[in-house]
Amino acid sequence: MADPISLYRFLDSDGGLKTVVSGKFRIGQLSKFNDPFEWQLGVTGTTTAEEQKVADGIRSEHRPWVESWMGVLCFSDSISDPVLWSLYADKHRGVAFEVKYPWKDDDIQKMTYSNERPVLDFNRLRKHRDVNGREEYLKLLLRRLMNQKSSGFSFEREYRLSIDLNNRNRCRFHDGQYYWQLPDDSLKRVILGFQCPLEETIVRKLLDMNGFTSTAVVRAKLCQETYSVLI
Repeated sequence: MADPISLYRFLDSDGGLKTVVSGKFRIGQLSKFNDPFEWQLGVTGTTTAEEQKVADGIRSEHRPWVESWMGVLCFSDSISDPVLWSLYADKHRGVAFEVKYPWKDDDIQKMTYSNERPVLDFNRLRKHRDVNGREEYLKLLLRRLMNQKSSGFSFEREYRLSIDLNNRNRCRFHDGQYYWQLPDDSLKRVILGFQCPLEETIVRKLLDMNGFTSTAVVRAKLCQETYSVLI
């Protein structure tokens, strides 16, 4: 189990209100994320038509295959960065959800950041004559593909929760979307952006109606001394 830490999910006010009402987060699809490199291996070193066919298949088929059984929820371990509020909470008009839960190590991934993509190099692959060597090389690439993004995204300080779409205990399909049920006692605070139009009293009533009686409702404000958002 990973040590429980507070993670924050940023949404616009409409998405935030739907989450408060339902007690569920809408699960993200990799192809809908704002980074075109998501789960896309670079491929180099192809020398034959057969290798090129494999490379083309990886580019066109790998991500759709992953999306057929896995979804992702994105969190940050930062609540004070105004850029996160601007980009992912509708310019401070949205909401942040503070979630704290002892995730399984295989479920939650802390993202790393690099300027070098995970690349399947067929020249290196050919050097592995045994099956075990090839599998180890490919597993290493897969791990990097799961938890690595461009250095330009490092401000996000992102954690990702991988969700099995076939897990009916937590995952539900409704109106063409998958939703993930928040675990009991995991939602610690609903943080309204300093320009969020939602009223604290309304959010409080909705939380109580849905069993989130221990979840606090607070409103963010801008620090007068630093470029930080205060809670």
